[in-house]
Amino acid sequence: MPQADEYITWRGDLSFKADPLNEVDSLIFCLMSYVDLDGIVPPDHNAPVTLREAAKEYFFRHDEHEKLPLGLIIPKEIIDLFAQMAHSDRFADVLLSGYVNVTDIPMQVQFSAVTARLPGGDVFVAVRGTDDTIVGWREDFNLSWMDEVPAQRMTADYLDAVPLAEGERLLVGGHSKGGNLAVWGAVHADEKTRGRITAVYSNDGPGFSDELLASEAYRSMRDRIHIFIPQSSLVGLLLPHDDYMVVRSNSVGIFQHNGLTWEVMGNRFRREPGLSSRGQRNDTVIASRIAGMTREEKQTLTGVFFGILESTGATTLTELNEGSVRNTVAMLKAVNGMDDEAKDMALFILLKLFNIKPMIAVTGKERKGRRLRLILGT
Repeated sequence: MPQADEYITWRGDLSFKADPLNEVDSLIFCLMSYVDLDGIVPPDHNAPVTLREAAKEYFFRHDEHEKLPLGLIIPKEIIDLFAQMAHSDRFADVLLSGYVNVTDIPMQVQFSAVTARLPGGDVFVAVRGTDDTIVGWREDFNLSWMDEVPAQRMTADYLDAVPLAEGERLLVGGHSKGGNLAVWGAVHADEKTRGRITAVYSNDGPGFSDELLASEAYRSMRDRIHIFIPQSSLVGLLLPHDDYMVVRSNSVGIFQHNGLTWEVMGNRFRREPGLSSRGQRNDTVIASRIAGMTREEKQTLTGVFFGILESTGATTLTELNEGSVRNTVAMLKAVNGMDDEAKDMALFILLKLFNIKPMIAVTGKERKGRRLRLILGT
């Protein structure tokens, strides 16, 4: 069965005029948004560049065959995907504009978006998901207890600022946290913008609070919101959804978060009837642990969990991984200061989300002298 990373190979000759944007195209644009387009795509909408031109400049600056620094968990195949897009009839003439990329550690915000104007009259806004920065992942967890995180408000403001000509339709999408931002931004955009939005795509993005899911603004857009998660999802289950479609990935565990592993049939993802047993276990653990917490407990968990990561002095997952021995010691000290319940939950997320393998060594009598070593798995 073809995967999303093969989609352009056999569908790249179809123009958007002949076949309008679909759910797989949405994922392709959302994954493209991880590419660093700073200085290549303008931050405003006055002088857009074609995707072909953007890729030409990008690969002039970066050797197409070098290992480009997307980070520890962002699939490096996205660079190949970008090159494929530039050489396809379907994507090459798409006009890109409005590229923004903001990372602010004190404000705990990571936000990036780009606008793609498609031949045929559709305008697609791709909101970047969580990147390699630790602050980006912290903002993911802030979603669980904050009514509004800065990147959500920035998404709504971004959508309101996209210029639309008469008859143009606005579509929005994101992968990972970008999916959450896309939905939240669409729901909280001004009334005129909401009226122009015809579809919102969340690709394995975290869900929302019960209050937002029950709100009139969300319900009024629900039939335009399309939520996809793979059968063994973890990230997409970090917060609840009112409904979602399960798609088939040919990978396992956390690696299913990579949308390029999702299988496609024609112009749509291959559906699964429900979560796999692994996905159900993830959902059960997260639902019972996180959903059952008070707002204060979620805030505390976030502080404790990221206190562990930040105790290393690293600002990115790559840095966290590269200094694994030194960072292991720093995280060990941080973990040892936690109570058992907080430790269990923090370690569950740490092991699952960042693919960390635990090794327990017991010395002395029974639990006395127990030491926990975290070995970063890559």
